[in-house]
Amino acid sequence: MKHHAIMAALLAAPLAWAQEALPPPIPSQSHLISGNPVRQDPYFWLRDESRSNPAILALLKQQNHWSEQQLAAQQPLEATLRAEFARYPAGEPVPDNWLVRGDQAWQLRPDGALWQRHGGKVQQRLPARAGEGYYEAGGWALSPDNLTLAIAEDRRGDLDYQVTLLDLQSGKALASLAQRSADLAWSQDGRTLYTIANERYTLRPWQLRGWQDGQEQTLYEEQDPAWLLSLYRTTDDQHLVLQGNNHDSSEQYLLDSGKPLQVKPRQRGVEYYLDSQSGWVIKSNREGAFALYSANTPLDEWQRLWPAKGEDLGDPDKWRLFDRHLVVQFRQQGEDWLALLDRHGHERRHLPLASGAGTGWLQGEHDPASDRILVRSQGLSQPPGQRWLDLNNGQWINDQHTGDDKALPYQSERRWVTSADGTRVPVSLVWRKDLAPRAVLLYGYGAYGTPMRPYYQKELLSLLDRGFVYAIAHVRGGGMLGEQWTRDGRGIHKQNGISDFIAAGEALRHWSPDEAPLPLFAMGGSAGGTLVAAALNQQPTLFSGAVLQVPFVDLIGTMSDPALPLTRQEYQEWGNPAKPAEYQAMRRISPYDNLHRAPYPPLLVTTALHDSQVPYWEPVKWLARLREHSTGSGPYLLLTELEGGHRSGGGDRAREFAFLLHLAGINQ
Repeated sequence: MKHHAIMAALLAAPLAWAQEALPPPIPSQSHLISGNPVRQDPYFWLRDESRSNPAILALLKQQNHWSEQQLAAQQPLEATLRAEFARYPAGEPVPDNWLVRGDQAWQLRPDGALWQRHGGKVQQRLPARAGEGYYEAGGWALSPDNLTLAIAEDRRGDLDYQVTLLDLQSGKALASLAQRSADLAWSQDGRTLYTIANERYTLRPWQLRGWQDGQEQTLYEEQDPAWLLSLYRTTDDQHLVLQGNNHDSSEQYLLDSGKPLQVKPRQRGVEYYLDSQSGWVIKSNREGAFALYSANTPLDEWQRLWPAKGEDLGDPDKWRLFDRHLVVQFRQQGEDWLALLDRHGHERRHLPLASGAGTGWLQGEHDPASDRILVRSQGLSQPPGQRWLDLNNGQWINDQHTGDDKALPYQSERRWVTSADGTRVPVSLVWRKDLAPRAVLLYGYGAYGTPMRPYYQKELLSLLDRGFVYAIAHVRGGGMLGEQWTRDGRGIHKQNGISDFIAAGEALRHWSPDEAPLPLFAMGGSAGGTLVAAALNQQPTLFSGAVLQVPFVDLIGTMSDPALPLTRQEYQEWGNPAKPAEYQAMRRISPYDNLHRAPYPPLLVTTALHDSQVPYWEPVKWLARLREHSTGSGPYLLLTELEGGHRSGGGDRAREFAFLLHLAGINQ
């Protein structure tokens, strides 16, 4: 029997959705939004910034109940998938990360418990602080005398942290500081705790504050609403840096004296980042492309270190400073590489970090006095592994790492597809070699310069073992091919990334040109939800179904409201609706504003009540309007996580994969 005949038989099988086919209604109400032009938003009423409106909470619970009823038939498959997930290899675990202080080491665990290691003995110094509800232990900082712990905690999921100072001898709280980011640092003398305060309502990290002896004062305030503040320590632990930045510019201050000392004044489009260990190294794009520079102090003249001017080796992504070495991670044509240098910038060697459609990176903390570094790598079907690299000769130490395991039945590679304007777009994909492909799942993101590296996800093996091809479209707007690739998909150029995603889907759907097209499914989260939802508007019949996790879908509505978190910081990424040319570009792609009568495919959409990055009402409004316009039969499912935020609304892999397998008619 031909492959396309098998697929036709599979897809002809009825889907066992629940009999109660119509979802609970989401009423519309006329609502005009002033502006130029005036807009009608019939679902504006769903916005409740308090997250406590009884009618809206009841509606979300009704939608959850109905969606769970629709998914009830796939629960046996979900259970099978969960059991499979537990059996798949996880790879080498990430090494434990301890804060080493002389002969002692300290570790804060995800539940908020503090542990101490001393003389070979490990003991718990503070009990777990997590309760029954949502809990995230963000940043933490131990005072130099090891007597006071500062910990940033989020108990809602909105990334608005509360910082608590705890006496390690008594366990008692010394102070509680509300509305903070997760960045914390003690001064070198241990007298002052530095924190970053969040702006009320928008949650923008905007004030540097210093706490000392029960008193707190504001030391610096960022007035530009498009800029954010953050804190970090240099490698040698001798300097504390306050950083301000927006999407394409940065400015830094040294806090060595207790008062912010500006290094270089901000300049539009110019970024610079400091680090220190046996001398200063600065990453900057002040000459156009990013390069590394050295200096006696950051206030002195900077000397170009790597790469040489005119030498095109790709943008330095990360770097690590040693007493005798400089290690640079960079990317060329989407591939990860390392350059091994001496401290004068002379290159000893450069080598690839991964093979096939894999990725690698510098792992964890390092000892600056050492002559080796730990490198971690993985691929779409290759579990994570790690190995030590000798920085003197560039050789792997006791190398037993073989890259992709040829004995495994999976094939991973990177292909290139041609977008609508002729641009070649990389796509990382993996499939099972001994199975004829039965469906394709295409993932995309395409924002903020994020490269979406092909990480190992053991759960994907359940899809591959059932005949799915999994692919990541590295569309413009992401960072896979460098800064220009990012700029070509940012702001008024967002359509480029959407066109790239559609082109990848069309190419992969026709896996075998002489056979029938494969069912194509899409998945994206947050900004990736924008990408997928826009592609659904432009090519709804291309897709057989989609999963959207906390999707950013009300582009114009959110970017027109500067009172919302992130809006003013994101004009460069998405556009400013107050500018006519940018408004028109946004209007052409905005998922919510471009819904129209079309046979939209079945959808599973997830969100979270306390999400401050993509507020819950965006996915709810979008799905309500899509149900109103769609001529397809659905189902169009909405699941809201009622505890937690952006990280909690990412969905349940077993549920999502069972949904896609069900749509593909693959239930065994």
